[in-house]
Amino acid sequence: MEIVFIISSPAREENVGAAARAIKTMGINGLRLVNPLCNHLGERARATAHGAADILERAVVFDSLEKAREDIPFLAGTAAKKRNIREDRHPLEILPGILLSKSGMLEKAGVVFGGEESGLSNREIDTCDILTTIPMAGRYPSLNLAQAVMLYAYTLSEISLGLKQKQQRKASLPELKVVKGKALQLLDDVGLPGDHIIHRRIMERLMMLDREDMHLFHSFCKFYLKKYHGRVK
Repeated sequence: MEIVFIISSPAREENVGAAARAIKTMGINGLRLVNPLCNHLGERARATAHGAADILERAVVFDSLEKAREDIPFLAGTAAKKRNIREDRHPLEILPGILLSKSGMLEKAGVVFGGEESGLSNREIDTCDILTTIPMAGRYPSLNLAQAVMLYAYTLSEISLGLKQKQQRKASLPELKVVKGKALQLLDDVGLPGDHIIHRRIMERLMMLDREDMHLFHSFCKFYLKKYHGRVK
């Protein structure tokens, strides 16, 4: 899934440059600007981009958020403060899960940030499909624009960098039986009675192992038998 970051009405070159650096670091290459109030190719923007000048140079400028998202089927807005027009705000931490749940339907998704002074307008929020937020302490109700971009980019790196944990390979019933048999032998060998709570907990947890964990368990059994019994099974 391609992730696109959109910034509406950014006023400071430094923030645009820092945002470009942040998203490139996290494997995101798409940056769009809506009615920028600064020169996103200016000297200060390039200085803070620090190696991400290519992101600035490829950034596309639009005159409205509606146009900027025309090819983006799912757009998440960002907001720090509560607004009566929409109470349903999703915490940033669950955004990757929301997007991944739609991975079979979406090839592209976007995140839009408002400008430094007032954030997204009500009209722009209405243009978004969902509204997200970064939970913060009440006394500090907002982050610097570039800081917010960095947090979103890092969180979404689960998608952009493929950091989502690989799906566990479930063990088959015969494999579970082998593991259970070896575990019972080991526990009996160390004298842990079957009615002991630790014995029961160990057996419960062993049944939750995936195949990779089982390989580790078998390696341990092999080491144990060789070291303490002089044999390998």
